[in-house]
Amino acid sequence: MASQAKAVTLWLPDLLAPLSSSSSSSALSDADVNALSLPGLRTLLSRADAFPAKTQTFHQAASYLFHQTHTLPIATVMAAMQLPDYDTQAFWLRAEPCQVIPDRDTLVMIPPTDLAITEDESKALLAAFNAHFAEDGVQLEYGGATDWYLRIAQPVDLQSTPMSQAAYQNINPHYPKGNAAGYWHQLMNEAQMLFFTHPVNEIRRERGWPEINSLWFWGEGRLEPERIEIRPRAQVWSQNAYLQGLAKLSQAQLADEPQNYQAWSKSALLTSDAVSHHLVHLATPTAGQQTEDEWLARLERLETDWFQPLLQALKDQHIDSLFIDVGRSKRYHLKPKHLRRFWRRKKPLTRL
Repeated sequence: MASQAKAVTLWLPDLLAPLSSSSSSSALSDADVNALSLPGLRTLLSRADAFPAKTQTFHQAASYLFHQTHTLPIATVMAAMQLPDYDTQAFWLRAEPCQVIPDRDTLVMIPPTDLAITEDESKALLAAFNAHFAEDGVQLEYGGATDWYLRIAQPVDLQSTPMSQAAYQNINPHYPKGNAAGYWHQLMNEAQMLFFTHPVNEIRRERGWPEINSLWFWGEGRLEPERIEIRPRAQVWSQNAYLQGLAKLSQAQLADEPQNYQAWSKSALLTSDAVSHHLVHLATPTAGQQTEDEWLARLERLETDWFQPLLQALKDQHIDSLFIDVGRSKRYHLKPKHLRRFWRRKKPLTRL
């Protein structure tokens, strides 16, 4: 790398969350984890300055790690990246297609990540919604198979529950609140009736697939430009639409999630004179999306692909500052001089 000072933030949301699992049925033990060598990761975390990490949502953490003083509204940030005719003056809502399942006297929501929604299915349902509500002036905009948006000219009094908090829950306590809460509840009910009879769901029922029979509105907000920290000398490396939107709105550079440290460092050389802070986001499977064996194997791959190379980059002073967030109650910061803390022996991951 060039001599230009480089600060790197490595973010792997919830990577070490399985270490905090209190499930008595889990086969994962301290011995399973500590049997892994992982010398790079253990050295990095043992030698680093550790700071308490507040409990944050993904979007709060994303804004914080990208040096934003405020958590920018979710829908408006993602719409900025996903919609070609994005309007900075509009009030935005996400409208995610989902499934609701009756469970006694409640309705439980299944998120779109579990429904394998195709682009054709998504566009067909969105078109049906827009045709049905055309006279009401309610029109959804397509950002992706699971990314629909509602553009409103003026802010509305609405407090919603994020999809991640409502998923797999009884949705009755989580319906939108505010002066127009009744309207949003009615809109969701009408969408359920409309989607139930749609050919997309008739085919899904015939095939035994989960239905796409509802909408979840959330992430409301309007952009306040004065709250955006402009960062032209920063770069985001991620496939996540919210992080990509943060980069776009803050005038930072943007690149895809790198496959490994070698791929990242090769690309970073091209922007070495222009970029002083890199936020590298490595997407992490959520709970239930990977087995314990898969998680342990992923730790070993990350050791080879990222942790050992980053440790060497610090030793060689190719990186001046490394900030690590692996989804624990602490965040970790290192400078090259911290590696001289030889008295801090490598601890087992379960004790870091």
